[in-house]
Amino acid sequence: MNATKFFFTLALAGLTLIGCSGKQDSSPAPKEAQSPQMSEQPMPASAEPDAQEKAAKKEKHETVRVFYGTDRNLTGSSHPQQFFGTSRASLSLGFCDVSIPENHETGKLESPRIWKLEFRENPDKHVVLQSVEPASGSEFLSQLRQTIKDSVEVEESPTGKVRVGGEAFIFVHGFNNSFEDAARRTAQIAYDLKFKGAPLMYSWPSQEKGSIWAYKEDGRTAQWCEENVTLFIEAIARESGARKIHLIAHSMGNRVLSRALKNISQKLALSQETTPLFNEVILTAPDIDAQVFKDSIAPHIVQTAERFTIYSSSEDLALKASRVVNSFWHQRLGEGGTHLTVFPEYQKINVVDASEIDTNLFALGHSYHADSNTVLSDVKLVFQGIPANQRDLRALLENLAWKFQSNRRLLGRAIRGTFR
Repeated sequence: MNATKFFFTLALAGLTLIGCSGKQDSSPAPKEAQSPQMSEQPMPASAEPDAQEKAAKKEKHETVRVFYGTDRNLTGSSHPQQFFGTSRASLSLGFCDVSIPENHETGKLESPRIWKLEFRENPDKHVVLQSVEPASGSEFLSQLRQTIKDSVEVEESPTGKVRVGGEAFIFVHGFNNSFEDAARRTAQIAYDLKFKGAPLMYSWPSQEKGSIWAYKEDGRTAQWCEENVTLFIEAIARESGARKIHLIAHSMGNRVLSRALKNISQKLALSQETTPLFNEVILTAPDIDAQVFKDSIAPHIVQTAERFTIYSSSEDLALKASRVVNSFWHQRLGEGGTHLTVFPEYQKINVVDASEIDTNLFALGHSYHADSNTVLSDVKLVFQGIPANQRDLRALLENLAWKFQSNRRLLGRAIRGTFR
């Protein structure tokens, strides 16, 4: 199915898309999981106060609109946080609004804290999924194109006036993430990067649990949804009108995205297209067998984008646990330090070691892509097309990989500077 037909079909027929096996899931889908017809579009969910209440007080937050594709089931709940469940379903589209408080700290996902006597979400204090609104294919595409168009600006440069903005990025979450988690994280990344364009996400039906059983089930689902993800990201690339399209995947989401890119590369080869569909592809903390990626994935996907950046870390406890679950001897692509995987045969693939970056303790060093100011700053430069040798990185292995300046090194440099 081509990109135009993808949106047309979703707009007019409520097509039920299937997974990579070529068959629908053998277990019967709940009634809510069926792809809605135009006349049966589910009601939007909203946690926002009514208009009078909003007018009575001055809001102290901004709202980020996130466009989504998902093959999670509808639960029937009217609450945004429970709007989608963990079961497999047909592909649906829509948009959701996420609040970012005015006192937001870069890299943080502010949430209620009991020790602060906060028992309810407050958009003026927390990053909150405020609403979810399903959309037909035509409505989704129309609003997406308008958002991208409105983001275009003209700025002065040393060479004259240049156009900026008009871009889009798609975030694919990892293991143990809910739809709400993915929406909040996508909005936070877009806000912190001051991204000029449309933030999108693909939310596949993770079990939202941290058990070994859930991890293995998520692994199976990550494979099941590959055809849906392929259709979604290719359609965005071809139909959104964006000047640039970037992709970001985290953890197990890298398996989802890698398979989709491999599918797209085969389509490009058949059609003899030579222009990459995507600009920057960022693989963060990838929970993929490193050897499998190097031998069976990388050779097939390099032509789909202008550049790939892989962020790895030796301090990622989640990936260390993943290595044990998957087979102790099979290292993960996202491991750094002495386990860093490099790609001397592909100049398009940059590897960045983030082992010495301080990250959120409770994220097990696994979410540095979004909770580290240093990494977020580097991602912004990647989106701008700035090569690794012109960023604040130091070369490793004769320029086969790069490494962030350590927090201790930067602190030492700052202290020495105060005594000069």
